[in-house]
Amino acid sequence: MASSDVTLRIEGMHCAGCVASIEREVSNIEGVDSCRVNLALRSAAVDYDSGVTSEEEIIRRINKLGYKAELGTDDILTVEDKDRRRSMRHMLYAIALAIPLMVVAMLPMAMGQPLVSPVTDGALQLILAAVILFWAGGGILRDAAARVVHLQGNMNTLIALGTLTAFFWSLWSLYQMHTTGRMEPLYFESAGMIITLILIGRYMEAVSRSRASDAIKELASLRPSQALAIINDTEVEVDATSVQPGMILLVRPGERIPADGRIIEGHPLVDQSMVTGETLPVELSEGDNVVGGTLNGNLSFKLQVTASAANSFLEKVIALVAEAQSRKAPVQRLADRVAAVFVPIVIAIAIITAAAWYVFDGYGPMLIKSTVAVLIIACPCALGLATPTAILAATGRAAREGVIIRGGDVLERAAKIDTVIFDKTGTLTNGQLEVVGVHTFGDFKERTLLRLAGSAEIQSEHTLARAIVEHMKRQQIESAAVRNVEAAPGLGLTGEWEGQRLVLGNRALMNKEKVDLSEVMPTAEKEMAQGRTIVFVSLDGQAVGLICLLDRLRPESRDVVRDLGTRMRQVTMLSGDTRRTAAGVASSLGLQHYEAGVKPHQKQTILESLDKLGFNVAMVGDGINDAPALAAADVGIAVGSGTDVAIETADVILVRSELLGIPKLFDIAKAGMRTIRQNLFWAFIYNILAIPIAAGLLYPWLGLTLSPVLAAAAMSVSSVFVVTNSLRLSRIKL
Repeated sequence: MASSDVTLRIEGMHCAGCVASIEREVSNIEGVDSCRVNLALRSAAVDYDSGVTSEEEIIRRINKLGYKAELGTDDILTVEDKDRRRSMRHMLYAIALAIPLMVVAMLPMAMGQPLVSPVTDGALQLILAAVILFWAGGGILRDAAARVVHLQGNMNTLIALGTLTAFFWSLWSLYQMHTTGRMEPLYFESAGMIITLILIGRYMEAVSRSRASDAIKELASLRPSQALAIINDTEVEVDATSVQPGMILLVRPGERIPADGRIIEGHPLVDQSMVTGETLPVELSEGDNVVGGTLNGNLSFKLQVTASAANSFLEKVIALVAEAQSRKAPVQRLADRVAAVFVPIVIAIAIITAAAWYVFDGYGPMLIKSTVAVLIIACPCALGLATPTAILAATGRAAREGVIIRGGDVLERAAKIDTVIFDKTGTLTNGQLEVVGVHTFGDFKERTLLRLAGSAEIQSEHTLARAIVEHMKRQQIESAAVRNVEAAPGLGLTGEWEGQRLVLGNRALMNKEKVDLSEVMPTAEKEMAQGRTIVFVSLDGQAVGLICLLDRLRPESRDVVRDLGTRMRQVTMLSGDTRRTAAGVASSLGLQHYEAGVKPHQKQTILESLDKLGFNVAMVGDGINDAPALAAADVGIAVGSGTDVAIETADVILVRSELLGIPKLFDIAKAGMRTIRQNLFWAFIYNILAIPIAAGLLYPWLGLTLSPVLAAAAMSVSSVFVVTNSLRLSRIKL
C-alpha cells in the first residue's frame, strides 16, 4: 500500500450539508482511507492509497458535485479576508435595495391609502426584489442550482426554495391582480428581506471567523518581509522568504530576525518572548541559536541561516495551528450524520406543511408563509459552524499561550485526561547535569579526585561525563594521563593511571569490580535522598570518593505538579535513575507516584497498562526515547526544547519549553468542549423548536407563527450566536 495524503482548497461550501456531501462522496472512492472537510478553512484533507486512486480522481469527484477543488490550501488569513470582503459587498448591495423595497411595500399600510395603484406598487416590489434575489443573492441561487443538478442539498437549497417560492407565488398573484383586479397577498418583500438578512448574517459570521484566527494573525505578523544578506562582502536586501541555509545575514538593532540561524559575530540582546514567554531580552553571543521572528535589541550582529523560511520554527508553528484547525473533534460526527440527511427531511416537512395548510385553509396566507418559513428557518448553518469555530477559537487561544494543540480530536481527548505522566530528565528538570558536591575518603584530595575523574570522562560523550569535565575546567584543574579508558554501557567506565586501575560509575559497576563501598554508602545514601546522581570513584579496588550531580528542577515544576495533583486521579514521574535518587526528586516535587530505573522501552508498557485499567493518560516528554510513549498516550505532550522526533510524535507541543502550559492546556480543552456542546445543543434545539412554530403548528390554538422574514432573521441570529459563543474562548482567563 502506497499511503499518500493531499490537502485541497474547496470553493462553494456553505454549511454542514456541503461538508457531509463531499466527505461522503470522497470516502466512497476506492482507495480513500479518510476525508476530513473543514468548513471554517474551506479545505479538505484526504488520506488515500496512491496505488489505487489519485489526486486527480479525488478532485474530479469533488468538482462533479458542483464545488471547485484545487491542490493546496490558502493561508487562513487569505481565506478569511476574501470571505469578509465578498460577504460585505453582497450585503451592501442587498441593503441598498431592501430599504426602498420595504418602503414601497409598507408605506401604503402606514399611510392608510396607496400612493399608486396596487398593480404599480406590486411591479415596483417585483423589480426591487428581483434585483436583490438574482443579483445580490445570485451566488446563493447558482449554488442551489448546482446542488440540484448533482442531486445534492445544502442550506442554499433551502434558501433558494423558500425565496423562489415566495417570489414566483407573488409574481403569479400580481398577474392575477392585473387580469382580475382582485387584491392578492404579495411576498416580494419577504423574498428580498430573507436574502438581505441572510447576507447580513454571513457577513457577521465572516467577521467573527476572522476574529477567531487572531492567534495565527499574531504569529504571521512576526514574519519579516526583508532580510539583509551579505554576499561577496556586499550588503544586499533580499526577500526574507528566499533565504537559504548557509547564507550570512546582518541584523540591525530594532529589526526582527529574518530567519532561524546561529550567531557568528556579535553579542546582541534578543527579545525571545514569542518562544520563551520571558518578557526580558536575553544576551546572546557567538555560537548561540536564534529564532526567526524574534526581535533584536541593541546591537547589530551577523548570523548564518540554518533553516529556510518554509522550514523555520515560526512557519512550523503556524502550520501546526492551521493543521489543528482542520482536524475534527469526534463529537462533530453526530452533527455530520444529522447534516447528511437534514436537507431532504426539511424539504419533506415543507411539503407536508404546504399540503396540510392547503387542506385546512385552501389558498389562505398560511400556505405560502408557513412553507417558506420552514424552508428558511431550518437551514443547518449553525450546525455546520458549531464545532469548527470552537476548535478555531480554542486552538488559537492555546497558541497565544505557547501551547500548540494539533486538532479538535486532541482537544476532545485532552478534556478527558485524568492521569499525567512526566518523564524526569529534560521535562521536570532542565536536562543539564551539574556537579554539586564532591566527597573524598582517606587521604585522597578533592582536586586529585576531580583531576582523575575529569581526565577519564573527557574521553566519553555521556551527559554525566560532560558535566564532570565542565566542572574540572571551571576549577582550572589540568588533566592527567589516564590511559586505556573503556566504557561499560549503563554502568560507567574504567581506565589506568600511573599503573593503577581507575573505575568510575554506579553501584552496579563497583559491585562488579568487587569494590567495598561500606565506608562511602552512608554519604551516598544522604545525597541520593536529595535527588542527586552519584558517580563512585575507586582506585586499585579502593573507594576513594564520590561525585554528586544534580539535574535541577525547572522553576515551575513544583507548582505545576501541585496544580495537577488537585485535578487529576494520578500524577506520576518516570525516571531511569536509581530508586533512591528518583525518590528524592519525587519528594522535592511532592509526588506520591513514581517509577525508577525505567528503560525507554518500558515507558510504553507502563502507559499501555494504565490504559487497560481505564485511565486516560497524558505523557509529557522531550527526548527521542520518549517518542514511543508519546505516541501510545491518549495525549502526548512534547516540551518544545525537545527533539524533533518527540515534537513530531506528540499531540501537543509546548513551544515555550515551560510546563506552565500543561494546566492551561487542560483548562482550554475543557472550556472548548463545553463550548462545542453548548453550540450543538443550541443548533439542535433551535431547529427542534423553531420548525414546528414556523410550520404553524401553534397557529390554530395560540395564533403563533413565524413570518418568512422573521424566520430568516432567526436563522441568521442562530449562526451568529454559535460563532460569538465560540469567540468567548479567545477571552478566557488562564
